Amino acid sequence: MASAIETLVKQAMKTFGDRRLCQKNFDKLKNLINNITTEDIKLDKRVLDYVSKQPAPMCVMDIFENENLTIVIFILKHGVKMPMHDHPGMHGLLKVISGMVELSSYSLKTKGDHVIKANEEITAVRHRPVSLHSNSSVCIFTPMEKNLHEILCVEGPAAFLDILSPPYDVDEFGKGERPCTFFKIVKSNLCTESTDIIEEVQLSVVESPPDFYSSSLEYTGPPLKDHYN
Repeated sequence: MASAIETLVKQAMKTFGDRRLCQKNFDKLKNLINNITTEDIKLDKRVLDYVSKQPAPMCVMDIFENENLTIVIFILKHGVKMPMHDHPGMHGLLKVISGMVELSSYSLKTKGDHVIKANEEITAVRHRPVSLHSNSSVCIFTPMEKNLHEILCVEGPAAFLDILSPPYDVDEFGKGERPCTFFKIVKSNLCTESTDIIEEVQLSVVESPPDFYSSSLEYTGPPLKDHYN
């Protein structure tokens, strides 16, 4: 019998393997990721204690990647904020499995996929922040909706499972078709006409924050079949 994580990987491959996204497959993937727990990937207290004591603000556990998708566990130390960043042209699912985070998401006010230049200011809307824990439902973002976010660990270490499609695509120098770009707010105006959108903001691109970096953790959960790789 397949493990829960193996079933999740298989469904993610089915969901994102086709050029056109099938809503039925996507809904099934959402149901599967909502039921993933720390036990399913053998993320126990020893791992979390190690994350608390090592120097990096964040640890990353790669589970699976091919040309269509990547599945990763991120573990943030208590009090750490993952800076605002984007997911160019991507769909994503984010599920907290341990600890608690506050997620602030932003949607760009632009048509089509965004290509952002270094000195360019762009307009976005900020959605109302949400607190997420292991009993919270998965958060979804698309190439246009809630594509940017920042994540603050308020009870940690906090671990969350990310499925991204397609994966980031950069070379060793950080250049490529789908780089991860970081942002800062340079201007904001409060919005009162929506219960979900709380402000309109102007964003500018910033360099990768030097004090935010990660270390790698080995995935030690149930093995995946060779033909998945």
